[in-house]
Amino acid sequence: MTTTAMGQSEGTWSVTTRVIVYAAIGAALYALFNWLSFGIAMPGTNDVSIRPHYGLLTFFGFAFGPVVGFLTGFVGNVVGDQLTGWGAFTSWQWSVANGLAGMIAGLFPFWMASRMSSPGSKAVTAAVAGVVATVIGFLFIFVELVTQQEMGFNAILTTEYIPTVIGNSIAAAIVTPILVLAWEPLREQLGR
Repeated sequence: MTTTAMGQSEGTWSVTTRVIVYAAIGAALYALFNWLSFGIAMPGTNDVSIRPHYGLLTFFGFAFGPVVGFLTGFVGNVVGDQLTGWGAFTSWQWSVANGLAGMIAGLFPFWMASRMSSPGSKAVTAAVAGVVATVIGFLFIFVELVTQQEMGFNAILTTEYIPTVIGNSIAAAIVTPILVLAWEPLREQLGR
């Protein structure tokens, strides 16, 4: 097995004890911050919360792989929804979208390993990964909402998908590279 620039092994989809531990830490942090920010809605949206902590999700995927990213997003969102009283699976599709975004962010270090030769290039790649993962991952929610008759296409686009993607992309573009830059020296010290 070879190692990528972020220290991940080529076994992209391996589920090891380390993967489970990182996913549990990521999901717990993500759920806690989802609970703390639950009441802060974006103006002009249908219950879309402002979530500056979203960058945690894309960081955990980017730093620890797609399995950790998916579990951090999916489980963290489910638990966060339960903690807020919304209900664990009331908005299951949003949990899947969060999981997909984390998974996609987790694939970037494998795709871009040769271009991440310095801390700066890792940080830039992490920011790009966070934004791209958000746009693609949340397409799931857009497609799911379009199939519902309650909301029209324009309402879904302007009060659900676009505000979510913009808010989360901003958080991912800022928080993910900062966490990558903070994690890299620790990763090297730990020999990961």
